[in-house]
Amino acid sequence: MALGACADSLASLKGILANWHIDQSMNTPNIIRPARRAEIPTLAELIQRQLPDMMASEAAVDSIGARLGDLIDDSALLLATIENRLAGMILLDIDQQRIIACFLDPKVASSETPKSLFATAESLLSQFGARWIECSSKPQVQRFMESLGYQHQESPNTTSLLMRKALVSPDDKQSESLFETLADLGIPENYGTTRRLKRIPEARLLVPIGRDIFDRDQKLTPAAATAWNQLQNAAAQQGITLQLVSAFRSIAYQASLIRRKLENGQDIDKVLRVSAAPGFSEHHGGQAVDLTAPGLKPLDESFAESKAYAWLKSNAGIYGFKETFPVNNRHGINWEPWHWRFHNRAAR
Repeated sequence: MALGACADSLASLKGILANWHIDQSMNTPNIIRPARRAEIPTLAELIQRQLPDMMASEAAVDSIGARLGDLIDDSALLLATIENRLAGMILLDIDQQRIIACFLDPKVASSETPKSLFATAESLLSQFGARWIECSSKPQVQRFMESLGYQHQESPNTTSLLMRKALVSPDDKQSESLFETLADLGIPENYGTTRRLKRIPEARLLVPIGRDIFDRDQKLTPAAATAWNQLQNAAAQQGITLQLVSAFRSIAYQASLIRRKLENGQDIDKVLRVSAAPGFSEHHGGQAVDLTAPGLKPLDESFAESKAYAWLKSNAGIYGFKETFPVNNRHGINWEPWHWRFHNRAAR
């Protein structure tokens, strides 16, 4: 989703840097947070008033607001506040890996406001496995952008500069290894951004939770393991038997699963509809379980017709578990009624 071309996306940033009237010694912290849906009307009016070139094709505030709603779904409309006053905002197009616009209020913002906004936007995009981020800016802002690590790129546009920043350090061997694995499997570089799937680091501390239906030892993080034991016991007290099919998986193991499917002749697009790419599977974090019940075919949608699934739908949230790949999910993964991830324990 893109809000439209924005050759002057950082015009307001140019203004605040060129005409800085704020006491630079102020140490009031910037709070960066995603915008809330209830704030859309106010933000749409602000954008129409302060960044008219950004929405040149949008005639009405309502139309702008509709597009902002998509950004809010991705937490890609970020606000900076100082003492509950709006100091600035940054809009991020995750699909294009691009900063759409940055607005700063010179009466409220501090010298750290733009730095904090850019850093948060970069961190968000990096979580989706993006390897770079770019934006258009006026030449007057080039030095500031370079101070943030952006480099000028060749572009046919003569009125603005195309600035790009690498999000992965050359010293990050772990990421480089993952990217090589993805390329070897034929998984596109923009997999995470287009699927809205975040990278999941491998859990470092795991504890045993028993054996699965294939008699393999399974593990979860301590908090997830405690919650799983409580969930399984609570189900058993009501006559429901929950069986493990899988829990923690390493990145290497996930890669081997996909490679085996490819060697059996499956197309990579088909494989990725049923298996997350290595580095993006919730199983890496040691907080996800695949479940079944006696007499059922494991990893099959028929699980949704079982008493076990009905019980999970009503009770799993009490113990912090959530079905993360429901029907028609935005991640392009087929419905997985058997897959449940521990997030946090709900109030009881």
